[in-house]
Amino acid sequence: METTIRVCSTRNEIAEKVAKYPNLIYEVSGYGKDFVIKFFDVDDSNLDNIMEDFSDVFYGDEDKNLSATLVELLYDRGLTMATAESCTGGMIASSIVDVAGCSDVFHEGVVTYSNLAKMDRLGVKEDTLIDFGAVSSQTAGEMANGLLSDNVSVGVSTTGIAGPGGGSIEKPVGLVYIAIASNKGTDVYKCNFDGERKEVRTKAKDTALFYAIKHIQKNYNLY
Repeated sequence: METTIRVCSTRNEIAEKVAKYPNLIYEVSGYGKDFVIKFFDVDDSNLDNIMEDFSDVFYGDEDKNLSATLVELLYDRGLTMATAESCTGGMIASSIVDVAGCSDVFHEGVVTYSNLAKMDRLGVKEDTLIDFGAVSSQTAGEMANGLLSDNVSVGVSTTGIAGPGGGSIEKPVGLVYIAIASNKGTDVYKCNFDGERKEVRTKAKDTALFYAIKHIQKNYNLY
């Protein structure tokens, strides 16, 4: 039996998960953290175990990437979304706009790269930026919550250090905070991505989409 799943992961993480199945034949395609895995000649018992192993990174088994899956979830639940991006510089918004019909669920995307923009556009407190810095869980959370309004059900934000410079021991290159906010609460994630600048930004974009999917699945039942 052939089975295809879609995951938000890395090639190394995928390889580690399938290493326990030495006779498993599979192929992986994708970039960043949005990957399609196709398994060949897998029996039902192995498939159940594989799905359990990938449950933390699995997001779909249909022909829909992260952004298309997110748009569908928003539409089916009558939700709308907006994005506030720093290090990803509009990549999340762009990936959503790639999906036909996204105008039904996507309200706006803002690139708040400077501290002043974060304060002016999103209401991030100056004290937050002084005490914790632009790259912090506190700032990410305030950015995401600053998007919420009568027109926006879910806010997604990113702030981080994409490199190649700008890092420190406490805040190295590749550190990115991602926040997902709604009236159900705020989830903030601290991530450390490897790779060059473009790869870090792509991984941050994919991971933000994935966490938005998980937030909606967890908090908004379809029925």
